[in-house]
Amino acid sequence: MSTTLITGGGGFIGVRLARVLSGAGERVVLFDRRFDSAALAGLAAGVEAIEGDVTSFEQVHRAIAGSRAGGIVHLAAILSSQCEDDPLLAFQINVSGTFHVLEAARQAGVGKVVVTSSSAIFEADQPSGPLDETAPLAPLGVYAMTKMVGEEWCAFYHRRFGIDTRVARPGAVVGPGRVASGAASSWTTALIEEPLRGRPYVCPVAENDSSPLVYHSDLVDGLARLYLAEQVPARIYNLGACSATAGELARLVRERVPNARISFQPNPVAHFVVGRWRYVVQNNQRAARDLGYQPRYTTPAALVAACAEEIGTS
Repeated sequence: MSTTLITGGGGFIGVRLARVLSGAGERVVLFDRRFDSAALAGLAAGVEAIEGDVTSFEQVHRAIAGSRAGGIVHLAAILSSQCEDDPLLAFQINVSGTFHVLEAARQAGVGKVVVTSSSAIFEADQPSGPLDETAPLAPLGVYAMTKMVGEEWCAFYHRRFGIDTRVARPGAVVGPGRVASGAASSWTTALIEEPLRGRPYVCPVAENDSSPLVYHSDLVDGLARLYLAEQVPARIYNLGACSATAGELARLVRERVPNARISFQPNPVAHFVVGRWRYVVQNNQRAARDLGYQPRYTTPAALVAACAEEIGTS
């Protein structure tokens, strides 16, 4: 049995990925600053949780070396709005944290590291076709910049030290219970979930602002496929599903909840960040070809229906 260490393992995606990898026969070790006991309750008995901070190389190295991990999935990061508010913290966590994981992996002899980047790395404020992994990058957002730098460190550790680094670029994650107050994209879930639960929601972006999207279960499936594949012919993979404007999601929600209390009050930071994604549509053909990645929920309507079913209001 091989061991997988997941940084950010106590988070929304980390816990779900741990469940899938445990089911695939992996011994899983979670590394995070803190853990919610309720979130961990549904995991297999053998899953271990280690408290630590990716900004500390010593803590990262100790966790990786001590767990005897054969592979790492690096999810730990702060998100877009928080990055804009505090670029220094963004660098410390998103850039230095990624470097710490890669260097600790090198020192501990770990051969494979999967790192999550983001579709936010694409910034298309003008109409364009679906963007594949070769599209040129020149981000203005702090979060996107940290992710681009992290991708380059992954490429360097592969080129220089032969570590099998694999980068995932997910769309904005949609799924009930996703708590991501530091993400400019958190509206993509809240705009659906809050009205479905009968609560009012004030959306911090404009109705015509848009984002690439992926349902949480599809992303977890894609990450598991990327991690478990014996080998991959490319270093970077888009893991998206579709795109939608805030207004489109609101319309789909109102089809289910006609009296939904949704209003739009664009926040300058969120509007700036999300405005950079207005025309971003991810091309997922590489992941489909190499990993067999086929998301189940490929339209905004399908994502809203999946949320409604999971919440129990369908």
